[in-house]
Amino acid sequence: MPTYQADFAERPGTVTAIHGLIFQSDGKSDIGRVFIRPLEALDRWIVGILPKPGDPSLAMHAGIRVTIDNATECVAEQLVGTFYLDFKNGLNWTPLDKFKQRDRGGWDATVPATSLRKVDEKAVTEAIERLNAIQGHPFLGEDCTAFIERAFGGQRMFADSPLLRSFGIGARIGDPALPLLKPDAPLDRETKQKLQFDKIKDLPNALADAESPNVRVWLVRLAPLALLAVLAKRAYSSSSRKSTPASITARRFFK
Repeated sequence: MPTYQADFAERPGTVTAIHGLIFQSDGKSDIGRVFIRPLEALDRWIVGILPKPGDPSLAMHAGIRVTIDNATECVAEQLVGTFYLDFKNGLNWTPLDKFKQRDRGGWDATVPATSLRKVDEKAVTEAIERLNAIQGHPFLGEDCTAFIERAFGGQRMFADSPLLRSFGIGARIGDPALPLLKPDAPLDRETKQKLQFDKIKDLPNALADAESPNVRVWLVRLAPLALLAVLAKRAYSSSSRKSTPASITARRFFK
């Protein structure tokens, strides 16, 4: 699980280039195995693109691979996992080698930003300017894909939920496994295989606004509240039955 590191919390210099978006599948992530992959699999199953046995695992994270001061490479990314990251500031500027260490039997792949729909060289130049002034947000308010889209001026770069889209509803889910790639994106064979390019290249353009809430994040937020409500209702019902024996006697009397 990623942890807050003060050395990575501040931009280490001036962003001078963007190499592209870097996708990652952490082979040993408990969060990815328990929460991310099953939810991604449901949306992929809806549109018939669920990975088959032997296919690469799904991407569970994405960031922006950049060069700092024309010298060092790092990944501007939004992380989750600690109180600081979740509730104060999830933005990290992680050295590329440290980022790759999190693969842990999984994989990472970088694609040119211009491989994404509606992203051209001008958009990349403008994104560099934004990254040199960008401020971090808590992860609970901005997931990793939302951060990328904010850096690129609010351009939707990841698909809406295919499940909800089948009902005509456009809803952000922040799924790094569903990037909106151009059908003719010039990617090498290995990268296409990792991203399952042939299965996602024809995803429909997103309908939801880039600043709209992430449905998946809200489900995670509301699930504990729903559980507490159910437990409270059961406790109240049990207490009511125990505290009103007269009602039981009355029902027997009137039978």
